Amino acid sequence: MDLIKRNDYVQWLNSYRDKQVIKVVTGLRRVGKSKIFELYIDELKKNGVSGEQIILINFEEMENAQLREKTALYQYIISKAQPDKMLYVFLDEIQVVHEFEEVVDSLFVKPNIDVYITGSNAKFLSSEIATVLTGRYVEINVLPLSLKEYSEHYKFTGKDRRALFMDYITYGAMPGMTMFDLGSSEQREYIESVYKTILEKNVLKRNSNASRQLVEHILSFLVYNIGCLTTVKRITDYINTNTAKVSYNTVESYFDTLQDCYFIYKADRYDVVGKEYLKLINKYYVTDFGFKYYILNNKTIEIPQILENLVFLELKRRRYKVATGKVDDKEVDFIVKDTNDRIKYIQVAVTVMEEEKLQQELRPFAEIQDNYPKYIITLDDYFVRDHDGVITINAIDFLSGEEI
Repeated sequence: MDLIKRNDYVQWLNSYRDKQVIKVVTGLRRVGKSKIFELYIDELKKNGVSGEQIILINFEEMENAQLREKTALYQYIISKAQPDKMLYVFLDEIQVVHEFEEVVDSLFVKPNIDVYITGSNAKFLSSEIATVLTGRYVEINVLPLSLKEYSEHYKFTGKDRRALFMDYITYGAMPGMTMFDLGSSEQREYIESVYKTILEKNVLKRNSNASRQLVEHILSFLVYNIGCLTTVKRITDYINTNTAKVSYNTVESYFDTLQDCYFIYKADRYDVVGKEYLKLINKYYVTDFGFKYYILNNKTIEIPQILENLVFLELKRRRYKVATGKVDDKEVDFIVKDTNDRIKYIQVAVTVMEEEKLQQELRPFAEIQDNYPKYIITLDDYFVRDHDGVITINAIDFLSGEEI
């Protein structure tokens, strides 16, 4: 199977090539981190880097078991270094190596070694490790295929963009699912196996007394309440009311684990008027909708929830810092900051064709006393582009790459 071109990630890696900084690639298991390394290695070779200058080690492969010990790993890499050439070192799922940060930190100081690492758990960049590597690494979080990447891959089907969009939200966008026919039993079985593997290896294994049923109840609540303000207490109360009794601390532990393995993402809540982040109550979004069948047992999710989730993920792909907004008693779906701390406000709506719905989306903007850009993202094909400075954008255009 041909590798799906994931140019944004490859370009990001290339922008830090030969810079004395550790390149860290994070993301959910099976989201395509290893394939991005392969794509980037191909790019290096096209630009004159020889195979002898490249080391790629996946620590989850049995043939690399002996390199999971930090001293053996370090000595192996150093033995491949050449004094007059750059050595490109790719360490995939590095969290398997105990005290890996010592190896990475030692390689960092070598002028002719360029280091790239991946991990499927946020804890592998915990505060202790981050302290060792402070100022020495840059991180990019990998997400499932964007609509742009997905549509490019499936353009051979001849489907129009709306049909591709519906496939995208129906079957999900984990890269491995593209090996199979859309909607086939093989594809469903693959996605189910990925879902079960993540639960087993990244959630249940990290909580020795974990209950699969309880974890799935938490996931079901989160997915069914996408776009709603949520707290651990609300989840605990829901489970205690509808299933078995469970403690707040237990739910909190599983909840944190689901975030640590990138199964779900949190959007902090920001008070626009008070200019401060609010604690405890936030919104949460799922990494891929292909899992929804197994999380919800085929119960449906409303299109407004799906669209809001997709816009959140696309904003993260573009490396915005994303929060949800509070304006007095009103809500702004997203407040984003770019790398230069420039702010944008975004509302997401399936349609604003009816005047009442349009005014509902515009109302919070009217109370924001600044001149930062404001947008409405909608699935409507026909709309007024500019409402007194608030710009309307088609959602499929935005998800396919249109800038804001």
